[in-house]
Amino acid sequence: MSPRNSDKNKDVIKELEKTISPILVVNNSSLKPYVELFEYAPENIYQQPLGSLVGFFEVKEFSDESAYVVNFLTSVLKKEYYINPKRPVTESLDSALHKVNIALSELAKHGNVEWLGKINAAICVLEKNNAHFSVSGDAKIFLYRNQSLSEISEDLASDSLEPHPLKTFVNVSSGRLEKNDRMLITSADIFHILPIIEIKKNFQRFEGDKFVQFLKTALSNQIEMIASVVVEMSEVIPIAATKALPRKKSSKAVNAFSQQSFASAKDTETLAQEQENELEMTILPADAEQEYTDEKTGHIYVQGEVNENNENANPQMNLYWDMIKEKISQGSYLTKNEIRKRFSLYKKQLAKKKELRRIEKEKQQLLAAEEAKRLEEERVLQEIQHEQQIAEEQQLAKLHLEEENQRQQENLAQENILAKAEVTKKKTAAKIKVTNIDAEESESEPTADSQLSFKEKLRLARLEQQGNAVIDLKNKTTKETETFEEEIIIQPEIQFETVETISKTTKFKALALENIKKILPLSKKLIAHTKIWLSKIGAIAKNRSHVAKPNKLANIITPHFSKIGKLFSHFSGKQKLFILFALALIFIAPLFIVRFLNRPKAPTIVELQDVPLTQIGALASDKNIDFNTQVQTILSNSNIVTALIANNNPTVVTKNSVIVLQNNQPKEFPIPTDSGAAVSATYMKDLSLVLIFTDSNKILSFSPISEKFASNNIDLSNISSGSPIGTYLTYLYMLDQKNNQIYRFPRADGGFGEKTSWLKDSTSLTNVSEITIDDNIYAISDNKILKFFKGKAVDFSLESSTTPINFDKIYTTPDLQNFYALDTQNSRLVSYSKDGNIIKQYHNEALKDVISLTVDEQNKLAYIATSTGLISLSIQ
Repeated sequence: MSPRNSDKNKDVIKELEKTISPILVVNNSSLKPYVELFEYAPENIYQQPLGSLVGFFEVKEFSDESAYVVNFLTSVLKKEYYINPKRPVTESLDSALHKVNIALSELAKHGNVEWLGKINAAICVLEKNNAHFSVSGDAKIFLYRNQSLSEISEDLASDSLEPHPLKTFVNVSSGRLEKNDRMLITSADIFHILPIIEIKKNFQRFEGDKFVQFLKTALSNQIEMIASVVVEMSEVIPIAATKALPRKKSSKAVNAFSQQSFASAKDTETLAQEQENELEMTILPADAEQEYTDEKTGHIYVQGEVNENNENANPQMNLYWDMIKEKISQGSYLTKNEIRKRFSLYKKQLAKKKELRRIEKEKQQLLAAEEAKRLEEERVLQEIQHEQQIAEEQQLAKLHLEEENQRQQENLAQENILAKAEVTKKKTAAKIKVTNIDAEESESEPTADSQLSFKEKLRLARLEQQGNAVIDLKNKTTKETETFEEEIIIQPEIQFETVETISKTTKFKALALENIKKILPLSKKLIAHTKIWLSKIGAIAKNRSHVAKPNKLANIITPHFSKIGKLFSHFSGKQKLFILFALALIFIAPLFIVRFLNRPKAPTIVELQDVPLTQIGALASDKNIDFNTQVQTILSNSNIVTALIANNNPTVVTKNSVIVLQNNQPKEFPIPTDSGAAVSATYMKDLSLVLIFTDSNKILSFSPISEKFASNNIDLSNISSGSPIGTYLTYLYMLDQKNNQIYRFPRADGGFGEKTSWLKDSTSLTNVSEITIDDNIYAISDNKILKFFKGKAVDFSLESSTTPINFDKIYTTPDLQNFYALDTQNSRLVSYSKDGNIIKQYHNEALKDVISLTVDEQNKLAYIATSTGLISLSIQ
C-alpha cells in the first residue's frame, strides 16, 4: 500500500472532537424533581474506552411518589455503566439499561406505579467516533448530516400497549459519526414550538454555539420543562507552535538623553485594531448574513444582505421592522399551535368517547350473551330434572303395580283357604244333620226288645259287632280327615309367617293368647253341653240297638257316639280340657285368622336407590365444559419432577437430568452427581435460567441457551428442601411452611443475595402445597386459593362450578392472560380469567395422576407431567 493511501486511512479513522451542549429548561421550580439531564465523562484512564454518557430522564407524572425517580435512575445508570471498564461498550450499555429496567420493576413492586407509561428518556454513549443509544417514551434523537435531518431513534422505543417496567428500554442502536455531524437529543415536546422543518432550517442557518443559543432561547420562552442535548462533531485543529523572533540589535547605540527618547510613539493599540478590521473585511464573504444579538433577551436576529436601494435607509427602522415581523410570526405560530392543540384535544376526546361507547356496547353484548347462556343452561337443567322426575314416577308406578299384583295373589290364596274351610264346615254340618235324622227315626220306632226272638237277637249281636268294626274304621278315617283339615288350617298360618315380618308374627302370637283367654270360659260351657249331648247320643244308640233292619249305609257313615262318649268319659279332666281346646282351635281360630288376614295393609314406602352417574354425566351441567379435548403423549419417563416452558420449549426436570424438547425431539442433560437429586424446579425468564432445588439443599441453574449447569451461592439454612419455589423478574421466592414465611432472594453475582422476609401478615402457610407467581403470589391451602400482594393476603375468589372444583395444581405467569387450575378427581383443567371468572373447562380421563402443570398460551397447549410421562392437552 502506498504511503499516500496510508495517510488517507489515518485521516479517516482519526478521532473527531465532540462538543456537547446540554440545554435544561425548568421555568417552574416545582418541576425540578421530575427531570434530570446528565453528561458523564470517564473519571480515570481506565474508563476512557467507555467514552461519554449523555442523555436525560423525564417523568410526566407530577405526584410526590414520582418525584426524584429520575435522580434515582440516573445514579443507577452511571454506576452500572462504569462499574467494569474491561467490558465492551455495548455490553456495558446493555447491562446498564437492564439495571434501569430492574430498578423500575422494584419501584413498581413496592406500589410506586403512577409513572408507568409516562417516562421519556434518551441515553447515548459517545465513544471515539461511534454513537450507541436507546430511547423510551416520547424521546427523540435527530442527526443532521449533509444538509438533511433524520430521526435515527425511530421505532427504538417499546410499542407495547400495556407499559411494563422491564420493557422500558428494549432496543439499542449504534452508528458511526462523521465530520460536521450534529445530533439533537430531545423529547417530543419540542414539536410544540418547532416542527421538524423548522429544526432543519435552523440547523442550516446556525452553527456551533449560535444554534445552542437559539434553541435555549426558543425553549425557555415557550416550554415549562424540557431537556435537550446538542452534540457537534468537528475535526481537531492542531495548534501551530509559534517561534520567538530573534531580537534585532540596533546598529546604533541608544542615547537615553537624546531627543528621540521623548518623541511621541504611534499608538500601537490603534494600529492593531485597524489591522484586525482589515483582516475581517478581507475574510468576510460578500453574501454573508449579518446577525444581531439582543443583549437583554438573548434573542438572535438574522439580517439578510442589505440591498443597494436601502443603503441610505435608517438602520434603526430596519431593526424595528424586523422585530415587528418576528412578533407577528411568533403570534401566528402560537395561534396556529394553539388551534392545533385544541383540535388534537378535541380529536382525542372524541376518540375516547367512541372507545367508551364501543367498550360499553361490547360489555352489553357480553352481558346479553352471558344471560342467554345462563337461560340456556337453566333450560337444559330443567329438562334434565324433568326427565329424572318422569323416570322416578315410572319406577314408582312399576313398584305400585308389582305390589298390587302381589296383593291380589295373596287375596286369591286366602280365598282358596277360606273356600276349603267352608267346604269342610259344610261336610261337618251334613254329618251332624244325618246323625240327628237317624236319632229321630230311632226315637220314633217302638222298642221291641221283648218281642224279639233269640235268633233275631243273635243276628243283631252279629250286626253290632260288624258295626263296631265299621266304627273303628270310621274313627281312623275321621282322624286322618282331621289331620288333613288341621294341615289345611295351619298351612296359611305358616305361609303368613313367611310373608310377614318377625314383628308381625310376635303381634299375632300376642293376639292369639288374648283370644285363647276369651275362649277359655266358653270352652267350659261347651264341655257341659257336650256331656249332655253325649248322654243323648248314648240313649239314641241304645234305641238303635232295637232296630230290626238297620241301614247299612247309615251305619258306615254315622259315627259310634257311644264309643266316643265312653272314650271321652275315661279321659281325665286335663285331657278333656286339651281336647276341647283343640276342637275350639279347629273351628273358631280360623275365623280370627281370616279376620286378621283381611285387615287393610299399611302402605309400604319403598325408597328408590340413586342410580350412580358417570363422570361425564356428573359434569354435563358444568359451565363451558369440553369433553372432546385432545391429549397427546410427548415423553415417557417415570422419574419426572416437574415440567416447564423454558426458552419457548417444553422442558422436563427429572430426578437426575434435564430434558429439553425441541420440535418434540428430546435432548437430555444429566445433572451433576455432586449436586444431589432434583426435588423441585422453576424458570426465571428474565435470565433464561432453569433453577433446580435439590435434596442436598442446593440451587442449581441450567441455561437452555448455553446448555450448561452452574451452582449458585445461596443461604438456605433452616429451610427444608421440599419448600415450594417460584420466580418473579430476577428474584427467587421460597415458601417455608415451618417458619410460616415467604422468603425473597435477589439475584447477585454467582448466585443469590441474602434472603428477606416478604410476608408481612400472619396468614397460616402450614398446609400450603404449591405456589405460582405473576404480579401476585398464589398458593393452594386446604383446597383454597390464597392470593398475596405486596406481602399481604388479599381477597380472591374463583367462580364456583356446579360440580365443586378440587384445586390440585395451579399455574400462571406475568405473560399469561389466564389462571389455570387442575382438578384430578374430576379429570378436568379449568381456565379462569385473572378476575376469577370461568372461561372454559377441559375434561379428559388422562388427567388423573398429575405431578405438575404448565401452560403455553401461544401454542394453545397445556403440558401435564404424570407418573408415567409428559402429555400435552389442547386448549383451543
